[in-house]
Amino acid sequence: METVVEPATVPAAPSTGERIRGFLKRNVVAVAFVALFAVAAVASKGAFVKPTNLINVLAQNCVAGVLAVGQTLVILTAGIDLSLGYITGLAAMVMLMAQGWGFWLAFALGLAVGLVCGVINGVLVSVMRVPAFIGTLGMMQVAMGISYVLGNGVSVYEKDHEPLLFGYDKIGPIPAVVIVWALVTALAWFVTKRTRYGEYIYAVGGNPRTARASGIPTTRVLIFVYTFAAFCSVVAAVLSINRLGYTQPNLGDTLQMASIAPVVVGGTSLLGGVGGVGKTIAGVLVVGILNNIMVLLGVNQSIQRAVQGVIIIGVVFLFVRQDIANRNR
Repeated sequence: METVVEPATVPAAPSTGERIRGFLKRNVVAVAFVALFAVAAVASKGAFVKPTNLINVLAQNCVAGVLAVGQTLVILTAGIDLSLGYITGLAAMVMLMAQGWGFWLAFALGLAVGLVCGVINGVLVSVMRVPAFIGTLGMMQVAMGISYVLGNGVSVYEKDHEPLLFGYDKIGPIPAVVIVWALVTALAWFVTKRTRYGEYIYAVGGNPRTARASGIPTTRVLIFVYTFAAFCSVVAAVLSINRLGYTQPNLGDTLQMASIAPVVVGGTSLLGGVGGVGKTIAGVLVVGILNNIMVLLGVNQSIQRAVQGVIIIGVVFLFVRQDIANRNR
């Protein structure tokens, strides 16, 4: 009896529409960035695209950018840190209260306070198994309360301005705050992409049980990411003082979403294990340009925050659906 061989079925080539939809899904942040850039250029009649303004946009978003870099590592482990903006406010308050002892000692005190907060967050989440949302929410309240006590509820001002880079506030046309942001970003990228700990971070976020079963030190990894995020908060405090010349007890209120929104908009998954620092920087630029457009158009600040919230909800909805679909395949 002769065996009949069925001809192999060749899958149909995707249509042009499917290709376009696939491209948009894979590059949604890049497309949003280009679209917003074009809108900003038109709305400002070309003023937005001038080099001086572009550098200014980077400087305006450096504090949020550094915080978002730290938050990225936390979210990659499927966690979240609600306290980062408030640790920034506390570190800034400590540094300005101690500024009479010299910049480096004041910075050391602020760094110590910030790192202690980060270590406590990491221990709460990894050792005591407190949900990240609850643990960091508690730290947020602690940091905010101490800030109000130290500052007596009022703003504290810088007495003597301290340039960030070897006595300079600029290197050529580039502000020092932007350079510091770039250095922190490069450090985080190196850790996540070129070290074993980076592999551990993605593994813990992807599947913590499998990571533990594979011998990955999940406790140390979680303590590390929350401590690194707190370090970024201290750097953000230095940048904030450098830009504004003062701090206030409620600084954290203005930074609470600044560390989360760019990470989410950039496409780093809240479910963990997917995304990275590069996507976060793209998210920072998208959020920064969007804010700049609304300022140019004279949009009320309260409405600006509402628009940001709507965008965050929409982006989270889209990315979570995509993540769930990918994980169920």
